[in-house]
Amino acid sequence: MNLARLALLVGGHGEPVKGCDLPTDEAEALVRAKYAQHSFCLVRDWTMLDLATTVEELEALRTRGLEPVMVYALNVLLDSRGRFNSGDWVRSSFQLSYKETGFFLTKNTVYVLLGNGMRQKITIRDLASLR
Repeated sequence: MNLARLALLVGGHGEPVKGCDLPTDEAEALVRAKYAQHSFCLVRDWTMLDLATTVEELEALRTRGLEPVMVYALNVLLDSRGRFNSGDWVRSSFQLSYKETGFFLTKNTVYVLLGNGMRQKITIRDLASLR
């Protein structure tokens, strides 16, 4: 990934998306109540990444119940399993569902997307650079 593309990705560019507008403590209480069986991660400064896929790649994901969408967040506030420290960045795995504004579900984690974020398209090559 070139530096200009990286700056677009982490610099708040893309289509604006509304996230969870609850205060952090209320968002934590809600995710614990509604998704008690899941791990969760509260994040800010996030972007939903729509991965450009081939028809075959899309079909392979969808047969597993997944969509080619991920979250990239620059600021972890709280990770229920202690995988990330406060202030770390995180990239999720593929989306299982996104039915409730601000609650992005993967197979292993509910990402609570606090505040407003962005949505943008990304290539597999660019995605591989986010490590």
